[in-house]
Parts: sequence; structure tokens; C-alpha cells
Amino acid sequence: MRRNFAFLVILLATISMINAVPHKRATQFGPCTVYGVPPPVPTVTINPDPPTAGASLSINVSATAASPINQGVIITVAFLDANYNLLGTASIQDFCSQAGISCPVAAGASFTVPTITTTAPPTINPGTILGINIGDPSGNTNPVQCAMAQF
Repeated sequence: MRRNFAFLVILLATISMINAVPHKRATQFGPCTVYGVPPPVPTVTINPDPPTAGASLSINVSATAASPINQGVIITVAFLDANYNLLGTASIQDFCSQAGISCPVAAGASFTVPTITTTAPPTINPGTILGINIGDPSGNTNPVQCAMAQF
């Protein structure tokens, strides 16, 4: 009986130590829920992951176009607070002038945006959002692709 009890104590102590060790998890990007019908979510990876406050951040975006992507579309990368207020300056680039992208991009065609480099805001509080939006700069239509991650 004492051996079983000792084994149980050691087992529980080991499990609690394993759970106490922080595990690095890749940032998960999900749909942009601010739109009535969320647009498709591209695959996004960032480095460093998670972002470091005030430091450079590299962002890679790839996707399959759900609908044609025409001239005039922009890609916007922005940090937002929990109330969707802009933190710092958004990175805005012409989508079709990116290396390796030829517009129009046909529906069903895959594309990869060259690495985008931006600077994280000086502080990243809980609830800070990183948004990546590919769409019409007028904002009159839903984006072609959109992803958000919350830290």
C-alpha cells in the first residue's frame, strides 16, 4: 500500500512539473470577425513568434484566392488594441506589385506574398491584435483574404 501511495505521489508531482513548463505555441490566426461574413483566412506565420514589443517582425502570408484578385488591391498589416484602435502605423502595400505576384490572380490560384517586415508596437498588452488584410483600399467591399491573431 505504501509503495502504491509513493508511486502515486511521484506520478502526480511529475505531471504537475510537466504542465508547469511553458510550451511554445505558434500564434494561431483566425477569421476577421469584424465583417458580417468573414473572408477566407490566409496562412500566416510570424517571426519572432510571439512578437517582441518594439522589435522588427517578419510576416509570411500565403493563400488560395477564393475569388479573382484584381489591380488596386492592397495588403495591410496592423496592430490593434482590444477595441480595434490602431497601435502605431499600419504597413500598407500594393498587393499586385509584390515580387512573384501577377494580377489578376485567378480564383483558385495559390499565391505567396514576399516577407513583410514591420515593427511591433512599443507595448503588446493582453488583447493586442495583429491583423493582415488583403482587399480593396476603399473598404467598400469585404476583403479578399483576412486573418487576425490576438496576444
